[in-house]
Amino acid sequence: MVVRARDRDSVQLRAVAPLVVTVTKELVAPVMLVTNGTKTMAVTSAELLRPWEAQQLSIVTKLDGSELVPIVNWGMGRYSGVGLVEVASPFPAGVDVTPVQIATICATVDTRGAPSALVSIMQNGTTFERTLIPVHVDNVDSGGGMSDDVITRLASPIDASHEGVVVEGAILFSWFPPDPVLGRKSEVLAVAVAYAYRMRTFQPRANPAIAELCGLDDLGRALIASAPTPKKAPELPEVTGEIVLSKADAPAPVLDGLDEYRQKRERKT
Repeated sequence: MVVRARDRDSVQLRAVAPLVVTVTKELVAPVMLVTNGTKTMAVTSAELLRPWEAQQLSIVTKLDGSELVPIVNWGMGRYSGVGLVEVASPFPAGVDVTPVQIATICATVDTRGAPSALVSIMQNGTTFERTLIPVHVDNVDSGGGMSDDVITRLASPIDASHEGVVVEGAILFSWFPPDPVLGRKSEVLAVAVAYAYRMRTFQPRANPAIAELCGLDDLGRALIASAPTPKKAPELPEVTGEIVLSKADAPAPVLDGLDEYRQKRERKT
C-alpha cells in the first residue's frame, strides 16, 4: 500500500472516536481505540477524564450519535499520565469506529520527519466528525541537557488557520514511508496523545505550537497479552527415614571366613 501524505481516508484514523456523557451525548474527549487479543482499551488526555465517573461515560460507535458503548473503567497511566479507558470486549462490528491493532502504535515519540497530523473529534449538534490538522513535530531541549527526560515534543500547525484550535486528547498519526533497511512497507502509526500547549515558552516554527505530545508507553504496557502460565513439572515425593528393600533385592548376609569355608565344602559334597 502506498501511503499518501496525511491521507484523510487512512483506515487507521477510524480508531479515533468520541467519548461522551451517556445521558446528554455531550462530547468529553476524543479517544483512540486499540485492541490486543481479546482486550480493547482507549487512550486520551487524563485531564479531560478527571471530572467524570466511568459510569457516566460512553463511546460513540456511529458518528450520527445513534449507537453508544458504555466504558467499564478509566484510570491514569503510571508512567506518562495519559488517560486509559477500559472498554467492554469484543468491540461491535459494522459501525463507524474500528479499533486498531497494537502493532499500529509507534514505540517512540519520533516521527523521523514523516508527514504527521493531529486527529481529533468535533461535535455539531448531535453528530460528530473527525478533524485532521497537519502539523510539524519538533523536539525542544527544555532542560539545557541531553537527557530525554527534559525533551519537550511540540506540534505546530502547518496552516495558520488552525492556531488556537482545541487539541486536548487528539492523537498524533504519522505517515511513514517504506524503510528498505528494515524491510518495512509504508505504514500509518499512532505516535502520541496531545495536550494543549499552555506554557508558550518555545516556538520552533513560524506558527505557534498548539500541542505538547505525550508518548503511548502506558497504553502498550496495559495491552500486553498475558503469557500463559507454564505447567509445573510433577514434583518427586520427599523420602525420609530408611529405605526398605524387598527380599529379592536384599543382599546376602556377610559371612566370616570359617562359615564361608564350610558352605563351599558342603556344595562340593
